[in-house]
Amino acid sequence: MKAKLFMTMAAAMMILAGCSNDENEITDNWNGEIRLSSGVTVQQTRANANVPDTQIAADEVVKVVVARQNGDLHEYAGYTLDFTADGSGGLSNPTPMYYPTSGMGVNIYAYHPNDAAASFSVQENQSVDEDYYKSDLLYSEAKDYARQKEAHSLTFVHKLCKVTYTLKSGTGSPDLTGATVKWLNVAKTIDFDAATGVVATATATVTIIPHATYGAVIVPQTVTSGTKLLQVTLANGGVLYYTPNADQSFEGGKKYNYEITVNLSGLTVESTITGWDPVGKTGDAEME
Repeated sequence: MKAKLFMTMAAAMMILAGCSNDENEITDNWNGEIRLSSGVTVQQTRANANVPDTQIAADEVVKVVVARQNGDLHEYAGYTLDFTADGSGGLSNPTPMYYPTSGMGVNIYAYHPNDAAASFSVQENQSVDEDYYKSDLLYSEAKDYARQKEAHSLTFVHKLCKVTYTLKSGTGSPDLTGATVKWLNVAKTIDFDAATGVVATATATVTIIPHATYGAVIVPQTVTSGTKLLQVTLANGGVLYYTPNADQSFEGGKKYNYEITVNLSGLTVESTITGWDPVGKTGDAEME
């Protein structure tokens, strides 16, 4: 009798232990929701700064387009939604997205800014963060993503060009305190295909005011020889120009840094390209 009682108690304890273990297990409640994160890729080994070179800045909005994969014959409406970046690679939207009921993955492409249209223009005055960010056209190409619980990282590339400058005092030791630089005669508008990421046909030549830290974003283009490209204005009112004697080609995804030596007789310019990728050029500029 006692043996039966001990066996019953032992069995009960095993059942209770099993229940206790089940309760302590972490339950995965994933319901097929699509999760996303982001990053910006560059070709260079070191970026100027994480934001906005290699991360989308906080509160910037990205358009995400989700569709069924080729070969998925089931109906799937897909999604076209705006996601907000957190500045650290995160993307969020209060509306959840789900994989198709077919069990297959999805095809996703995305771009920034979210209102980029078939004709995309950079801002003429990029001196404040908001307008610099608006000018930086980023694209994550359309590709298939497998069905998974973990967040898919959307890899964005810079579709346009970045131009920066450094000033050095040269012959005559001009005072560069308060000196400003503008980019002259550069195109501001380009055709953009949101479905493929292709950009082409630069138009609308303007003057662009750069950001003091980030530089300026311009569209891929060629500025022809003999065209004024840079203007340096000294605090005392002196104005100097850089007019290259060779065509200046700007390719998408690359950063061009111009080192400008300011001489009282004019400007001497050297440039390097880094992939953004580095490009080097030299030239003289004169005061007018």
